[in-house]
Amino acid sequence: MTSLRIQISNAFISLLVDDITEINLKKKRENIFKLINEFKSVKLEAHFNKEARSRWLKTSMRQQIEGDFLYIDNDTIIADDLSSLGNININLGAILDEHIYLSEFETLRPIRMKEIQAVFKRRKFNMPFDFKIYFNGGVLFCKDCKAGHDFFSEWHRLWLHCFELGEFTDQPSLNQANFNLGNIIQELNGIWNCQILNDGALKFLYNAKIIHYFETQPAQKAYLLANREYTNRIKETGVVDSNIQELLKTPKELFSDYTHLLVLDKSLREFYHSALYNAAKRIYFTKLGKGIEFIFYRIRKYIFTPLRKKLSKRK
Repeated sequence: MTSLRIQISNAFISLLVDDITEINLKKKRENIFKLINEFKSVKLEAHFNKEARSRWLKTSMRQQIEGDFLYIDNDTIIADDLSSLGNININLGAILDEHIYLSEFETLRPIRMKEIQAVFKRRKFNMPFDFKIYFNGGVLFCKDCKAGHDFFSEWHRLWLHCFELGEFTDQPSLNQANFNLGNIIQELNGIWNCQILNDGALKFLYNAKIIHYFETQPAQKAYLLANREYTNRIKETGVVDSNIQELLKTPKELFSDYTHLLVLDKSLREFYHSALYNAAKRIYFTKLGKGIEFIFYRIRKYIFTPLRKKLSKRK
């Protein structure tokens, strides 16, 4: 919200919370009220935990908020003026998940595709997987119109169905609702939800309006403002201090020094997104991993490299 105020000082910000969160907005946390124009609290049944409460509110927010709105996840930074969105002639808009069509998951992200299929099967959803659209729920534009109300009613109904099955995430039900209503969501340009840790995001970064940095990544995060050094400072003090505000003025530059681009062909892309790669990455930073790396380093240095040189000389 602070980054939004820096980019658009007169933006109208609505904060929608559940009744428990409202009670907890005291003392240091009261500073949040200085950033908003409208505060709404909804009393929810006690059996909903924190995760479920956030999804309950998200899937029903059309019924809670009046007028057109742009919903934005909290693991985002506003990188530019958003007012041009008002010139886009759509009722309901979202951005492709991972910046690719569902049909491309089969070749670019086969493991992710199987994961999505498994999730839909558990939820007993029937969206066909030749349906090319799969939207990310991090940024949603919705006009105060019948189409918007119909969509959120269906989304909330499907999410409650998922909750009864013990599934809390909201994106599968979002996409099933879109399918049920005849593809009611229109695709927005990736600049409105630049998911920087996904393939294909780079081409949207230069003109990005909203940077979606995915807070739940490993400890050393490529995007500076996703790191605990900054989030803990805000949590402890209750304010976004002047140093962080200065950083927010140049949000497209806030990548750690060690960040670099990976050029991946198809086979490497599959490996990079594989469970094997992620397991190896986790093991590498342990004592066991250091030992394995030392052994393989010496094998490569004293066996494979000399052998490769000999073979190349013969050719």
